[in-house]
Amino acid sequence: MIDQKQTNKLCLRWKGKQRRIGITGGIASGKTIIGNFLFERKQWPILDADLYAHEALRAENPISKKILLRYGDKIIHNSSKNDQVINRKSLAKIVFQNDVEKKWLEEIIHPFVNKRIAEDLEKLKSNSVVILIIPLLFEKNYTNLCSEICYIDCSRTIQLKRLQLRDKCSLEEANQRIDSQWDNSFKKQFADHIITNSNNDETWKLQLKKLYNF
Repeated sequence: MIDQKQTNKLCLRWKGKQRRIGITGGIASGKTIIGNFLFERKQWPILDADLYAHEALRAENPISKKILLRYGDKIIHNSSKNDQVINRKSLAKIVFQNDVEKKWLEEIIHPFVNKRIAEDLEKLKSNSVVILIIPLLFEKNYTNLCSEICYIDCSRTIQLKRLQLRDKCSLEEANQRIDSQWDNSFKKQFADHIITNSNNDETWKLQLKKLYNF
């Protein structure tokens, strides 16, 4: 999948004074709910890469305009004379079925996400702990931003069920989205902590309490 140089990058960690907890895992593994739980219990601020990506798709963002120029009516949710709103579900359907389009979209969105993460890390530099929720943490080489990486492990069966329920997508579409990311078993070996969230219970809370002493 990747060469030795890339493998070495996956082992890099942030060495600064601030504790930066990277949370990642496969799609629909429960990253957001786990990040929110840590915020509620510990008041650690959260930077969420998905929220920055959504910001890039807002009507007023120049990135949104580039995307609309490329895909046009196929992804327009609704429009007026001043705004054209991207239907994220329609956009996802295009990019998860076409690697060329997925690569094009990532190449214009990820620099924006990187910039927003850097800006907010600067704003939070006086905080002793920050949570970074980054779905493509390994794929996009964010490991050196994190002092530790917490991988949310979830079975494919549960991922598929959650994804279909959450995004109202077909089984085929759910499989395409999971397959667009690196394999869970591969990524887990580069994590510092594994939190299991394959059951429909709250045992993950006990794992987090033990890990972070609360």
